[in-house]
Amino acid sequence: MIRNTRIILLLIAGLTLAVATLWAQSRTPTPAVTRTQRVELVDKDGRIRAELKTSGEDALLVLYDGQGRLRTLINTESVVFYGSDGKVKTKIGAQQPGEGAEEEQ
Repeated sequence: MIRNTRIILLLIAGLTLAVATLWAQSRTPTPAVTRTQRVELVDKDGRIRAELKTSGEDALLVLYDGQGRLRTLINTESVVFYGSDGKVKTKIGAQQPGEGAEEEQ
């Protein structure tokens, strides 16, 4: 009987502690801003599949394939797609006003 009472008291204490912890966590304000210099997205094997980072004055989004090869690089001026051989396949760059379109006379 005493043993059962102890078990019940331990269960009640544990549940009380769990509820108090959850309540305290719900009262903790969520930060409005998270600051970092780099974010890595990794697959289940720990290989980097994407990075969001800064480089000098530029912000970059870099995407890798399953073998860790660079496949896409996006910055403020261009988007570059790479083949599995590592060579540039397509580059889309930002155009300056007036470039790429003939002005009407």
